[in-house]
Amino acid sequence: MKASLTWMNEYVPVDMNRPAQELADELTQAGIPVEEVETVDPGLKKIFTGKITEITKHPDADKLQVCQVACLDTDGTPITKQIITAATNVRVGQIVPVAYHKSRLADGTEIKKGKLRGLPSEGMFCSVAELGISKELVVPEEAEGIYILPADTPIGMDIRDVLMMNDTVYEFELTPNRADCFSMVGLSREFAVLTNQKAVLPEITVDENGEAIDGKVQVTIADGDLCSRFAARLVTGVTVAPSPMWLQNRLRNSGIRPINNVVDVTNYVMLELGQPMHAYDYAHVKGHSLTARRANEGEVLKTLDGTDRELTTDMLVIADEQRAVGVAGVMGGYDSEVTNTTTDVLLEAAVFNGASIRRTARALGMRSEASGRFERGVNPEYSIMAINRAAQLLQQLCPDAKIAKGIVDVYPNPAAPTTVTTTADAINAYLGTDIDEQRMVDILTTLSFDVTCGNGSMVIGVPSWRGDVTVMPDIAEEVARIYGYDNIKVTTPWAALNSGVLSERKQMTKTIAHTLANNGLSEMITFSFMHKDSLAKLMIPEGDARYKAVQILNPISEEYPVMRTTLVPSILDAAVRNRAQKNHDIWAFETAAVYEEAVDKDSLPTERYMAAGFMTGRADEAQWSVAARQTDFYDVKGVVEAVLVALRVENYTLTTTDEPYYHPGVSAAYKVDGVTIATLGELHPQVAKNYDLEGKCYLFEINISALLETVRSQLQYTPISKFPGITRDLAIVAPKSVSAETIQQIIVANGGDKLESAYVFDVYEGEHIAEGFRSLAYTIGFRSTEGTLTDADVDEPIQAIINALAEKDCKLR
Repeated sequence: MKASLTWMNEYVPVDMNRPAQELADELTQAGIPVEEVETVDPGLKKIFTGKITEITKHPDADKLQVCQVACLDTDGTPITKQIITAATNVRVGQIVPVAYHKSRLADGTEIKKGKLRGLPSEGMFCSVAELGISKELVVPEEAEGIYILPADTPIGMDIRDVLMMNDTVYEFELTPNRADCFSMVGLSREFAVLTNQKAVLPEITVDENGEAIDGKVQVTIADGDLCSRFAARLVTGVTVAPSPMWLQNRLRNSGIRPINNVVDVTNYVMLELGQPMHAYDYAHVKGHSLTARRANEGEVLKTLDGTDRELTTDMLVIADEQRAVGVAGVMGGYDSEVTNTTTDVLLEAAVFNGASIRRTARALGMRSEASGRFERGVNPEYSIMAINRAAQLLQQLCPDAKIAKGIVDVYPNPAAPTTVTTTADAINAYLGTDIDEQRMVDILTTLSFDVTCGNGSMVIGVPSWRGDVTVMPDIAEEVARIYGYDNIKVTTPWAALNSGVLSERKQMTKTIAHTLANNGLSEMITFSFMHKDSLAKLMIPEGDARYKAVQILNPISEEYPVMRTTLVPSILDAAVRNRAQKNHDIWAFETAAVYEEAVDKDSLPTERYMAAGFMTGRADEAQWSVAARQTDFYDVKGVVEAVLVALRVENYTLTTTDEPYYHPGVSAAYKVDGVTIATLGELHPQVAKNYDLEGKCYLFEINISALLETVRSQLQYTPISKFPGITRDLAIVAPKSVSAETIQQIIVANGGDKLESAYVFDVYEGEHIAEGFRSLAYTIGFRSTEGTLTDADVDEPIQAIINALAEKDCKLR
């Protein structure tokens, strides 16, 4: 919201000699934040209005015209200046901005008199760009060529006065609850209370000099949940023309482009009173009736910008007897807009459901000044005031216009006034202050609250425009912000504090993140949304539970309509972006929740916590004596097992996995009691192709929610044996159907209480090994805390291991 201080002066006196930033700081401190203080004047100098009295062709240049211009000298003496121009839109009798000798344009260019093709030129005419006016704030025909001023503009005026450039504009960054401050009148109340003055509302009087409106206009509300009030007025005999300069200037300084007097009046009233309005060409409203209704399925409306909009049934439209003539609260229709041929105008002032307007504006991509106000809430008590104000202004701009007697006003359920009952003690206790009751009354009364005190209580009537005030804390906030937060003493509130602890899940997540980071992975954070094609790209078959995703009612993009059911797409999308930035060495992970559809309509979606990572490229940097090594399967396996060690998960088994996005021959799953707690493997070649990922890529997933349900060993500290251990190497020829994990389990189960370690150090297939078999060489370590072991001490457990392996058709090589 932009507010001109010159315009504000009409409602409450503003000290224009006071530094503008001081008042801006006071407003910000009072909860009405001023984001920026803008000076409208772009630095113009010595540019005045002049009237073209004669135009002749330049004798030596076909494209130049010699203009005689009636001006005033700097001392007020009438003079005639000769200006040579190449502009094609100048005519005799026009009032134009003239840059005198040694004048300065908006871009800093200094203009001096000189000669053009032998003839003297004492200055130049100015375009809107040279005056520092954005082309977006003028109609297209004014954007090119010389800026032509209204015919009644006096000559000799400083152009800054003509265009209201001696102005300061505040740009407010208002919170959504302060809908009342999205208007000049609303802001004037804040200016008034902070400067100890009283704001004055505009005097609104309407001369209803036309015929009765009965039978000429009909208004209906078909969907009362989306429209609570709908009022209309009829103004006939209107002459559509450019608005006077004062009106154009106020709109421009507020960031709105002037169009014509009718449209400008509706925008002016919106800025002044906060009530968005719309004007229809009465002749193009079929049946002269307007209805607020939901759009029909597949209904199409061409809006004012000339675009055909396909509407949905949850959108509110304004329709005549035959078709929609506007998207309610957002934009009017092309076929019923006010044009230069319009003579009769139907004015609309309505109150629409804010949430509906917000959804519609976002869905259609048509956010506007009007929709922004409806989204925050419009005061229904101002609808009639606004429509009368618009009629009054139209009558002033078009003296021959006739205003029909009466207003069509449909307001089936008037809003009940809000009353808050509290006490000064309750407010002081809430704020931690000691403000006198009478001071509170003065503050609230200045803010237009109706306060009645008696028997120690305060009964406070809330004004209709303060829909955000409903309970005592809201009243306390009003008192505090005007009293001044700086005037409230800083005190330390008493509180019983307990030391906080992390939940088991958060502690586990923290351990996983630290372990992964310690192993060289970088943590990333991605959106919780999933692309509509993600699961198909992962080759997850339709019917999989992961397709039952939580639908987002208001997605940030049509491409991401659901909450993610797996972290893998987010991880791969991040990898693709890194590859695009020439980062080919990626070790990254994320810990986050995935979401599953609720089991029934009364339940919330289920959150399952996961960790996932992506590893590709070089595992380490090249050194002068060592070549760089590429990431492989065992890097990923080592990272996952480091996490399991950190979490003290020991009773797991390693099996194959059937996840479709892993390479079927280079993948694995970790399970505890049949429940998968982690998976890892090489990315399936087809999935890698779907994501345009080249080279060997590896993934892992860790199910944090499943890990929380597993039994994890407790930390136990035992003294380190001071005696040396003993090792035996066994080369075992085993069928390929017997996994290394199975052999490891047999060794652990039969190795006795002195067994310390067992690991594979060699795998061999080939000559001297039968078909279907392979040789696995293990180093098995034993140690005792009671003394040094001998060969005889380990012969028995070694033989027990050999005997147990024989039952699996495994034998010593």
